[in-house]
Amino acid sequence: MSIKISLLGSPGFIYAGVDRATKNESLARATATEQNQQFKNVEIQNGYGTATKVSVSPGYGAHVTADIKIVVNSVSEETFKQIIAEVKKSNSYQNNSSFKKDVNTSSYASAASSSSGIFGWLVGKSSSSYSNNSSNLTENINKYDSGNASDDITVANSVANIMVKSASKVNVTAKVTVTGQLLVPSPTVIAVESTVFSFTNEDGTTSSVTMLNQMPLVPVDSSNGTVSSNTLEPGSTLKITPIGG
Repeated sequence: MSIKISLLGSPGFIYAGVDRATKNESLARATATEQNQQFKNVEIQNGYGTATKVSVSPGYGAHVTADIKIVVNSVSEETFKQIIAEVKKSNSYQNNSSFKKDVNTSSYASAASSSSGIFGWLVGKSSSSYSNNSSNLTENINKYDSGNASDDITVANSVANIMVKSASKVNVTAKVTVTGQLLVPSPTVIAVESTVFSFTNEDGTTSSVTMLNQMPLVPVDSSNGTVSSNTLEPGSTLKITPIGG
């Protein structure tokens, strides 16, 4: 049975060779010095982003190298640690052993799954997609009460602001060996688990932040969006570095 992959339509990837400065990126930089802001709308989507623009089709037993070279508006490992430190102030972290374990075992290498799970817990939602229309997410995170810094919603507001203020473009690279396992070659692309945070501010400006899992990488049959029978070299992982770093 083929396993269908939930591919994100807009994971925020800019592929090598595409020189495109987006409106979102400039807005993220412009808001970096603001105090905690109110959001008109917040949406979070978790799924898989296609990290290779061109597919490979290795014959049975053949090895082909796939290059991942993308630019993403994301946060650094240092900022991720800052987010986790903020989350540890929450009532849930202090009073719920299950949530505390999830936070303590989260890592930058699994930032996509960690961030969506943590943020979802803080706002009381377990879905992989949240929007103001269906969950009142925006209304909740805007309830900033400086008198109760450990309130889960207050912490969610702080986390959202840290993301928006600290986001910058990063290089995401990898060289992955794909081994053909099919008698009839089929086009294969490589996908990575991604969580996209999209913010619309009260003045209508927008920004987005994409969090990535550095591993495992997933081979996907680009013809039907299912997990490919072709295999990737064990231990394949993404390298994330700041632009110019």
